Parts: sequence; C-alpha cells; structure tokens
Amino acid sequence: MKNIHLKEKHLEELMHNKGHKTPSPLEIMRKTGGVAHPVKASQKGKPVDSMLAVYHDRLTYTFILDKEVASIHYDRAKGEIFFKGHNICDRELKEHEIKALKSLPEILMNDEQGKLFYNDYLATLSHALADNNKG
Repeated sequence: MKNIHLKEKHLEELMHNKGHKTPSPLEIMRKTGGVAHPVKASQKGKPVDSMLAVYHDRLTYTFILDKEVASIHYDRAKGEIFFKGHNICDRELKEHEIKALKSLPEILMNDEQGKLFYNDYLATLSHALADNNKG
C-alpha cells in the first residue's frame, strides 16, 4: 500500500512540476513502474520499429501497418482490446486488421512481460472475434 501511495505522489509531482516541461505519457509510465521496449528484431516478419509497453494489467503494442503507425491496446482487467483506438467489439474488422491482432500472441510469447498476458489476450481476442462475426 505504501508503494502505491509513493507512486501516486511521484505521479502528482510529475504532473504539477512548476517551470518544467510536462512529462510525456511514456515518461510518466516509466517513472511509475511501467516498462516499454522495442520488440526484438529477430522475430520473423516483425518490423524493427515495433514497441511493446506493459503497465499493470494493460499493454500497448505499436507498429507500422500500411505505412502508418497502428496500435493494439489490451486491458486485461476490463477484458477489452482496442485497435487504433477503437474497441474491436464495436467495429467491423478488415482482414489485415484481424491478421495484426492475431500476430500479437507470437510477440507476447517472446517477451518476458508479454508472456504474462498471452493466455488472457488469446481468450479475449477469440471471444471478440467470435462476437464480431455474429454481428
């Protein structure tokens, strides 16, 4: 409980630092216990400029898709997956978007923090895709 209070206090100091540049969300995440790092280049077919950020029960994978930046955000506590900022249950997915969503488990299995999300992400994705196809 004490660590949570200290992290909240540190976050509050970061957000209200007088006379200093406002920290980016990535800086805040890192200073409050989050981890962000490039995806290993050795993974076949994955761009070198991909990033995986993990923070508590959430992860965000950013990558290049169709010559633009795309992201997959997974919130394990809420059981939600967002693709380019939109909940995948609320929209019709294109084939290349489904392919990108299905490629994330391989990345998770090859990442120390990502492994903790592997099974839950797969289950959430399977349910979302099944519900998406029914609609």
